[in-house]
Amino acid sequence: MREIHVQRPHFDAPDEPELVQYRSVSGLAVVGLLAGLLSWLAMLSPMLWGLPPAGLILNAIALRRIAISAPAMVGRKAALAGLLLSAAFSAAGPAQWTTYRWMLRNEARQFGLMWFDFLAKGQPHKAIELRSPPASRPPLDDALWRKYPQNSRARREIEGFVRRPSVRVLLALRDKALVRYYDTEAQWQDRTGDWVYQTFAVTCPVEGQPTTFFVGLVMERSLASSENRAFWHVSSFLDAVRPVALGGSGKPD
Repeated sequence: MREIHVQRPHFDAPDEPELVQYRSVSGLAVVGLLAGLLSWLAMLSPMLWGLPPAGLILNAIALRRIAISAPAMVGRKAALAGLLLSAAFSAAGPAQWTTYRWMLRNEARQFGLMWFDFLAKGQPHKAIELRSPPASRPPLDDALWRKYPQNSRARREIEGFVRRPSVRVLLALRDKALVRYYDTEAQWQDRTGDWVYQTFAVTCPVEGQPTTFFVGLVMERSLASSENRAFWHVSSFLDAVRPVALGGSGKPD
């Protein structure tokens, strides 16, 4: 019998699908990016200055771990973004805060010198009004004396004011006294506003010899909500104080 050979059809085996390798996302990179995004808060308060350095550390560690684990771990772009944000605000926060404090000191110095200038011009009624909050401060014009009639409480207050030693000397010497800003002894902030305590050197001739004493002014910068503007007022002043640089305590009390 004759053998019959049957040729089986040949089917090409389908190509095997490429295996997709799983790559995990670095959780530390995600946290580092979040820290970088929140680093701008360091511009609001010194209490938050730790956010940018924390972001720098977290993102640097994340980048190192990703480099060691590559290509099994991803997240390098997120860590780089977090690192750049953290680096930017590490300098921006302290710089802005320092600039703001310097601005406050400069404004307080100008306001304090205005207080002395009123006394040098023989206008104690205008100097004493600088202690009033801006909302209740009358115009500092020629009509201001009408606020101090004889036997009134306001008159008694200004009479007590001009009896203060430093005020009495400044009113007597007028422009013969040289007043110079000396130093900012203290600076702080509370819910009412910003406070600056500064000392001013007053040099005047005593028996032909120049003599210097120091006057301290405590000034507050507060916001008048009705006008959305900030104003200064003299909260108190101190006679014959000693600055910190000369051994004083630096406290306005």
